[in-house]
Amino acid sequence: MRRSWLRLPPLDPLRLVFWAPMVAAGLGLIILYGRGIPSPFYVGVLVAAIVFDLLGLFGPTWLRARLREQFPVAYLLLLLSAWAASFYVLPGHPATPMVRLAALMHTTTLYVFLFLRRRPLVAAWHALVTLGAFLAVVLPYSLQSYGRGGAFDGPMLPLTLLLTHGTLILTLRSFAEARFALAEARVRAQALHELAHHDPLTGLPNRRALEQDLAGPPTGSVLAVVDVDGLKRVNDTLGHAAGDDLLRRFAHGFARAVGPGGRAYRISGDEFALLIPGPEIPHLEDLVGTVAGEVRRTYPQADASVGGAPWQAGECASAWLARADRAMYRHKERERRSGQADDRT
Repeated sequence: MRRSWLRLPPLDPLRLVFWAPMVAAGLGLIILYGRGIPSPFYVGVLVAAIVFDLLGLFGPTWLRARLREQFPVAYLLLLLSAWAASFYVLPGHPATPMVRLAALMHTTTLYVFLFLRRRPLVAAWHALVTLGAFLAVVLPYSLQSYGRGGAFDGPMLPLTLLLTHGTLILTLRSFAEARFALAEARVRAQALHELAHHDPLTGLPNRRALEQDLAGPPTGSVLAVVDVDGLKRVNDTLGHAAGDDLLRRFAHGFARAVGPGGRAYRISGDEFALLIPGPEIPHLEDLVGTVAGEVRRTYPQADASVGGAPWQAGECASAWLARADRAMYRHKERERRSGQADDRT
Protein backbone atom coordinates (compact mmCIF):
# COMPACT_ATOMS: atom_id res chain seq x y z
CA MET A 1 0.00 0.00 0.00
CA ARG A 2 1.34 3.44 -0.90
CA ARG A 3 2.09 5.57 2.14
CA SER A 4 0.94 9.16 2.01
CA TRP A 5 3.93 10.42 4.01
CA LEU A 6 6.22 9.39 1.16
CA ARG A 7 4.55 11.76 -1.26
CA LEU A 8 6.34 15.05 -1.80
CA PRO A 9 4.22 18.22 -1.87
CA PRO A 10 4.02 19.93 -5.27
CA LEU A 11 6.76 22.49 -5.84
CA ASP A 12 6.38 25.89 -7.44
CA PRO A 13 9.44 26.15 -9.75
CA LEU A 14 9.45 29.96 -9.64
CA ARG A 15 9.46 30.03 -5.84
CA LEU A 16 12.23 27.43 -5.84
CA VAL A 17 14.29 29.67 -8.13
CA PHE A 18 14.10 32.37 -5.43
CA TRP A 19 14.63 30.06 -2.49
CA ALA A 20 17.76 28.32 -3.84
CA PRO A 21 19.93 31.48 -4.28
CA MET A 22 18.72 32.88 -0.96
CA VAL A 23 19.67 29.73 0.95
CA ALA A 24 23.02 29.57 -0.87
CA ALA A 25 23.74 33.23 -0.07
CA GLY A 26 22.90 32.62 3.59
CA LEU A 27 25.28 29.66 3.71
CA GLY A 28 27.92 31.80 2.02
CA LEU A 29 27.64 34.41 4.77
CA ILE A 30 27.92 31.72 7.45
CA ILE A 31 31.08 30.35 5.80
CA LEU A 32 32.68 33.78 5.41
CA TYR A 33 32.08 34.79 9.01
CA GLY A 34 32.67 31.30 10.36
CA ARG A 35 36.15 31.21 8.81
CA GLY A 36 36.80 34.81 9.75
CA ILE A 37 37.33 35.98 6.14
CA PRO A 38 34.41 38.35 5.44
CA SER A 39 35.04 40.69 2.53
CA PRO A 40 32.87 43.82 2.39
CA PHE A 41 32.33 43.36 -1.34
CA TYR A 42 31.43 39.67 -1.17
CA VAL A 43 29.24 40.23 1.90
CA GLY A 44 27.46 43.09 0.11
CA VAL A 45 26.68 40.90 -2.91
CA LEU A 46 25.34 38.10 -0.70
CA VAL A 47 23.20 40.45 1.39
CA ALA A 48 21.80 42.07 -1.77
CA ALA A 49 20.86 38.62 -3.10
CA ILE A 50 19.14 37.70 0.17
CA VAL A 51 17.16 40.96 0.34
CA PHE A 52 16.11 40.66 -3.30
CA ASP A 53 14.95 37.06 -2.83
CA LEU A 54 13.10 37.84 0.42
CA LEU A 55 11.18 40.64 -1.26
CA GLY A 56 10.50 38.40 -4.26
CA LEU A 57 9.06 35.72 -1.97
CA PHE A 58 7.35 37.66 0.82
CA GLY A 59 7.06 41.27 -0.34
CA PRO A 60 3.83 43.02 -1.38
CA THR A 61 2.03 41.44 -4.32
CA TRP A 62 2.79 44.29 -6.73
CA LEU A 63 6.47 44.20 -5.74
CA ARG A 64 6.75 40.41 -6.07
CA ALA A 65 5.41 40.56 -9.62
CA ARG A 66 7.85 43.32 -10.56
CA LEU A 67 10.85 41.59 -8.99
CA ARG A 68 10.05 38.34 -10.80
CA GLU A 69 10.18 40.24 -14.06
CA GLN A 70 13.48 41.87 -13.09
CA PHE A 71 15.03 38.72 -11.64
CA PRO A 72 17.17 37.82 -14.70
CA VAL A 73 18.78 41.27 -14.93
CA ALA A 74 19.29 41.69 -11.18
CA TYR A 75 20.64 38.19 -10.66
CA LEU A 76 22.93 38.49 -13.69
CA LEU A 77 24.39 41.77 -12.36
CA LEU A 78 25.03 40.25 -8.93
CA LEU A 79 26.70 37.15 -10.38
CA LEU A 80 28.76 39.12 -12.89
CA SER A 81 29.95 41.57 -10.24
CA ALA A 82 31.10 38.72 -7.97
CA TRP A 83 32.62 36.91 -10.98
CA ALA A 84 34.56 39.99 -12.13
CA ALA A 85 35.70 40.90 -8.61
CA SER A 86 37.07 37.40 -8.07
CA PHE A 87 39.47 37.83 -11.02
CA TYR A 88 40.37 41.51 -11.01
CA VAL A 89 39.61 42.99 -7.55
CA LEU A 90 40.01 40.21 -4.99
CA PRO A 91 42.02 37.48 -6.78
CA GLY A 92 44.01 36.64 -3.65
CA HIS A 93 41.16 36.60 -1.15
CA PRO A 94 40.70 33.22 0.60
CA ALA A 95 37.04 33.08 -0.41
CA THR A 96 37.66 33.80 -4.10
CA PRO A 97 37.81 30.15 -5.29
CA MET A 98 34.49 29.52 -3.55
CA VAL A 99 32.99 32.66 -5.12
CA ARG A 100 34.10 31.62 -8.61
CA LEU A 101 32.65 28.15 -8.18
CA ALA A 102 29.39 29.55 -6.76
CA ALA A 103 29.04 31.98 -9.68
CA LEU A 104 29.51 29.15 -12.18
CA MET A 105 26.98 26.95 -10.41
CA HIS A 106 24.29 29.54 -9.75
CA THR A 107 24.30 30.86 -13.28
CA THR A 108 22.41 27.64 -14.08
CA THR A 109 19.60 28.91 -11.78
CA LEU A 110 19.33 31.93 -14.04
CA TYR A 111 19.08 29.69 -17.11
CA VAL A 112 16.28 27.69 -15.51
CA PHE A 113 14.37 30.87 -14.64
CA LEU A 114 14.67 32.12 -18.22
CA PHE A 115 13.29 28.89 -19.68
CA LEU A 116 10.44 28.87 -17.16
CA ARG A 117 9.32 32.41 -17.99
CA ARG A 118 10.25 32.93 -21.65
CA ARG A 119 9.46 31.23 -24.92
CA PRO A 120 12.17 28.65 -25.75
CA LEU A 121 13.90 30.63 -28.51
CA VAL A 122 13.86 33.90 -26.54
CA ALA A 123 15.10 32.15 -23.39
CA ALA A 124 17.91 30.49 -25.36
CA TRP A 125 19.10 33.83 -26.73
CA HIS A 126 19.02 35.45 -23.28
CA ALA A 127 20.89 32.50 -21.80
CA LEU A 128 23.54 32.69 -24.54
CA VAL A 129 23.96 36.42 -23.89
CA THR A 130 24.47 35.61 -20.21
CA LEU A 131 27.07 32.99 -21.08
CA GLY A 132 28.76 35.46 -23.44
CA ALA A 133 28.97 38.05 -20.64
CA PHE A 134 30.71 35.56 -18.33
CA LEU A 135 33.13 34.59 -21.09
CA ALA A 136 33.87 38.23 -21.90
CA VAL A 137 34.71 38.91 -18.25
CA VAL A 138 37.06 35.94 -17.88
CA LEU A 139 38.87 36.04 -21.26
CA PRO A 140 41.35 38.84 -20.35
CA TYR A 141 42.29 36.99 -17.18
CA SER A 142 42.69 33.72 -19.13
CA LEU A 143 45.12 35.38 -21.50
CA GLN A 144 47.13 36.95 -18.67
CA SER A 145 47.27 33.67 -16.71
CA TYR A 146 48.31 31.50 -19.67
CA GLY A 147 50.91 29.00 -18.54
CA ARG A 148 50.03 29.04 -14.87
CA GLY A 149 48.90 25.85 -13.16
CA GLY A 150 45.87 27.13 -11.21
CA ALA A 151 42.44 25.56 -11.58
CA PHE A 152 41.01 28.79 -13.00
CA ASP A 153 44.06 29.83 -15.02
CA GLY A 154 44.64 29.69 -18.77
CA PRO A 155 42.23 28.84 -21.58
CA MET A 156 40.68 25.78 -19.94
CA LEU A 157 38.25 27.82 -17.86
CA PRO A 158 36.54 29.65 -20.77
CA LEU A 159 36.57 26.49 -22.88
CA THR A 160 35.02 24.44 -20.09
CA LEU A 161 32.50 27.17 -19.39
CA LEU A 162 31.55 27.35 -23.07
CA LEU A 163 31.14 23.60 -23.47
CA THR A 164 29.32 22.82 -20.19
CA HIS A 165 27.02 25.82 -20.07
CA GLY A 166 26.44 25.74 -23.83
CA THR A 167 25.38 22.10 -23.60
CA LEU A 168 23.11 22.91 -20.66
CA ILE A 169 21.44 25.76 -22.57
CA LEU A 170 20.80 23.55 -25.60
CA THR A 171 19.38 20.81 -23.37
CA LEU A 172 17.13 23.24 -21.54
CA ARG A 173 15.92 24.59 -24.86
CA SER A 174 14.99 21.07 -26.00
CA PHE A 175 13.05 20.43 -22.80
CA ALA A 176 11.39 23.86 -22.98
CA GLU A 177 10.31 23.29 -26.59
CA ALA A 178 8.81 19.92 -25.62
CA ARG A 179 7.05 21.51 -22.65
CA PHE A 180 5.79 24.39 -24.79
CA ALA A 181 4.54 21.99 -27.49
CA LEU A 182 2.76 19.90 -24.85
CA ALA A 183 1.07 23.00 -23.43
CA GLU A 184 -0.07 24.05 -26.92
CA ALA A 185 -1.35 20.53 -27.60
CA ARG A 186 -3.38 20.64 -24.38
CA VAL A 187 -4.87 24.00 -25.34
CA ARG A 188 -5.79 22.67 -28.80
CA ALA A 189 -7.27 19.51 -27.27
CA GLN A 190 -9.35 21.58 -24.87
CA ALA A 191 -10.54 23.79 -27.73
CA LEU A 192 -11.50 20.73 -29.78
CA HIS A 193 -13.29 19.26 -26.78
CA GLU A 194 -15.24 22.48 -26.31
CA LEU A 195 -16.07 22.56 -30.01
CA ALA A 196 -17.20 18.93 -29.97
CA HIS A 197 -19.33 19.28 -26.83
CA HIS A 198 -20.76 22.80 -27.12
CA ASP A 199 -23.13 24.49 -29.51
CA PRO A 200 -21.30 27.47 -31.07
CA LEU A 201 -24.47 29.54 -31.53
CA THR A 202 -25.88 29.42 -28.01
CA GLY A 203 -22.85 28.35 -25.99
CA LEU A 204 -24.84 25.53 -24.41
CA PRO A 205 -23.61 21.93 -24.23
CA ASN A 206 -24.71 19.94 -27.29
CA ARG A 207 -26.27 16.51 -27.83
CA ARG A 208 -22.94 14.72 -27.41
CA ALA A 209 -22.45 16.36 -24.02
CA LEU A 210 -25.99 15.36 -23.05
CA GLU A 211 -25.37 11.74 -24.00
CA GLN A 212 -22.21 11.70 -21.87
CA ASP A 213 -24.04 13.21 -18.91
CA LEU A 214 -26.91 10.75 -19.25
CA ALA A 215 -24.47 7.84 -19.27
CA GLY A 216 -23.97 8.36 -15.55
CA PRO A 217 -27.10 10.18 -14.36
CA PRO A 218 -27.43 11.25 -10.72
CA THR A 219 -30.22 9.39 -8.98
CA GLY A 220 -33.43 11.39 -8.97
CA SER A 221 -32.81 13.62 -11.98
CA VAL A 222 -35.53 14.69 -14.39
CA LEU A 223 -34.87 15.01 -18.12
CA ALA A 224 -37.00 17.43 -20.14
CA VAL A 225 -37.09 17.94 -23.90
CA VAL A 226 -38.19 21.35 -25.22
CA ASP A 227 -39.21 22.08 -28.80
CA VAL A 228 -39.14 25.76 -29.78
CA ASP A 229 -42.04 26.87 -31.98
CA GLY A 230 -42.02 29.84 -34.29
CA LEU A 231 -38.38 29.65 -35.41
CA LYS A 232 -39.27 29.14 -39.08
CA ARG A 233 -41.71 32.04 -39.05
CA VAL A 234 -39.09 34.33 -37.53
CA ASN A 235 -36.49 33.20 -40.09
CA ASP A 236 -38.93 33.74 -42.97
CA THR A 237 -40.19 37.15 -41.85
CA LEU A 238 -37.25 38.71 -40.00
CA GLY A 239 -34.23 36.82 -41.33
CA HIS A 240 -31.87 34.18 -39.97
CA ALA A 241 -30.03 36.64 -37.74
CA ALA A 242 -33.28 37.20 -35.85
CA GLY A 243 -33.83 33.42 -35.71
CA ASP A 244 -30.37 33.00 -34.19
CA ASP A 245 -31.16 35.70 -31.64
CA LEU A 246 -34.40 33.92 -30.74
CA LEU A 247 -32.51 30.68 -30.08
CA ARG A 248 -29.92 32.47 -27.96
CA ARG A 249 -32.67 34.08 -25.88
CA PHE A 250 -34.28 30.70 -25.27
CA ALA A 251 -30.89 29.19 -24.42
CA HIS A 252 -30.06 31.87 -21.86
CA GLY A 253 -33.53 31.58 -20.37
CA PHE A 254 -33.31 27.80 -20.02
CA ALA A 255 -29.82 28.03 -18.51
CA ARG A 256 -31.19 30.33 -15.80
CA ALA A 257 -34.39 28.36 -15.29
CA VAL A 258 -32.78 24.98 -14.50
CA GLY A 259 -31.23 26.49 -11.38
CA PRO A 260 -28.16 25.35 -9.44
CA GLY A 261 -27.11 21.84 -10.32
CA GLY A 262 -29.22 21.77 -13.47
CA ARG A 263 -28.02 21.94 -17.05
CA ALA A 264 -29.49 23.09 -20.37
CA TYR A 265 -28.48 21.67 -23.78
CA ARG A 266 -29.21 22.47 -27.41
CA ILE A 267 -29.61 19.06 -29.04
CA SER A 268 -30.83 20.04 -32.52
CA GLY A 269 -31.87 23.07 -34.56
CA ASP A 270 -34.88 24.12 -32.47
CA GLU A 271 -34.80 21.47 -29.74
CA PHE A 272 -33.35 21.80 -26.25
CA ALA A 273 -32.96 19.45 -23.31
CA LEU A 274 -32.99 20.25 -19.61
CA LEU A 275 -31.43 18.04 -16.94
CA ILE A 276 -32.92 19.06 -13.61
CA PRO A 277 -31.94 17.61 -10.22
CA GLY A 278 -34.77 16.26 -8.09
CA PRO A 279 -36.81 13.05 -7.82
CA GLU A 280 -40.10 14.60 -9.03
CA ILE A 281 -41.03 16.28 -12.28
CA PRO A 282 -41.20 20.03 -11.63
CA HIS A 283 -43.80 22.30 -13.21
CA LEU A 284 -42.07 22.14 -16.56
CA GLU A 285 -44.84 23.84 -18.49
CA ASP A 286 -44.69 26.83 -16.13
CA LEU A 287 -40.88 26.90 -16.28
CA VAL A 288 -40.75 26.81 -20.07
CA GLY A 289 -43.76 29.10 -20.35
CA THR A 290 -41.96 31.76 -18.32
CA VAL A 291 -38.93 31.59 -20.63
CA ALA A 292 -41.14 31.64 -23.73
CA GLY A 293 -43.03 34.64 -22.35
CA GLU A 294 -39.77 36.56 -22.00
CA VAL A 295 -38.82 35.73 -25.59
CA ARG A 296 -42.29 36.71 -26.89
CA ARG A 297 -41.67 40.28 -25.74
CA THR A 298 -39.27 40.52 -28.67
CA TYR A 299 -40.64 37.80 -30.97
CA PRO A 300 -44.43 37.41 -30.60
CA GLN A 301 -44.35 34.27 -32.81
CA ALA A 302 -42.23 32.36 -30.29
CA ASP A 303 -43.55 29.52 -28.17
CA ALA A 304 -42.30 26.19 -26.82
CA SER A 305 -43.55 22.70 -25.96
CA VAL A 306 -42.01 20.58 -23.21
CA GLY A 307 -42.18 17.08 -21.85
CA GLY A 308 -40.29 15.48 -18.99
CA ALA A 309 -39.40 12.04 -17.67
CA PRO A 310 -37.87 11.13 -14.29
CA TRP A 311 -34.85 8.86 -14.14
CA GLN A 312 -35.62 5.15 -13.75
CA ALA A 313 -33.13 2.66 -12.38
CA GLY A 314 -31.58 0.47 -15.05
CA GLU A 315 -32.76 2.64 -17.94
CA CYS A 316 -30.28 3.44 -20.72
CA ALA A 317 -29.71 7.02 -21.83
CA SER A 318 -31.43 6.61 -25.20
CA ALA A 319 -34.58 5.15 -23.63
CA TRP A 320 -34.71 7.94 -21.05
CA LEU A 321 -34.35 10.59 -23.78
CA ALA A 322 -37.02 8.85 -25.89
CA ARG A 323 -39.51 8.93 -22.98
CA ALA A 324 -38.94 12.65 -22.48
CA ASP A 325 -39.24 13.23 -26.23
CA ARG A 326 -42.59 11.40 -26.34
CA ALA A 327 -43.84 13.47 -23.40
CA MET A 328 -42.90 16.63 -25.29
CA TYR A 329 -44.87 15.54 -28.37
CA ARG A 330 -47.88 14.77 -26.18
CA HIS A 331 -47.71 18.31 -24.84
CA LYS A 332 -47.37 19.68 -28.38
CA GLU A 333 -50.42 17.65 -29.47
CA ARG A 334 -52.47 18.94 -26.53
CA GLU A 335 -51.53 22.49 -27.41
CA ARG A 336 -52.49 21.89 -31.05
CA ARG A 337 -55.86 20.48 -30.09
CA SER A 338 -56.44 23.26 -27.62
CA GLY A 339 -55.68 25.80 -30.34
CA GLN A 340 -58.09 24.11 -32.75
CA ALA A 341 -60.81 24.12 -30.10
CA ASP A 342 -60.23 27.83 -29.47
CA ASP A 343 -60.52 28.51 -33.23
CA ARG A 344 -63.84 26.64 -33.45
CA THR A 345 -65.12 28.55 -30.49
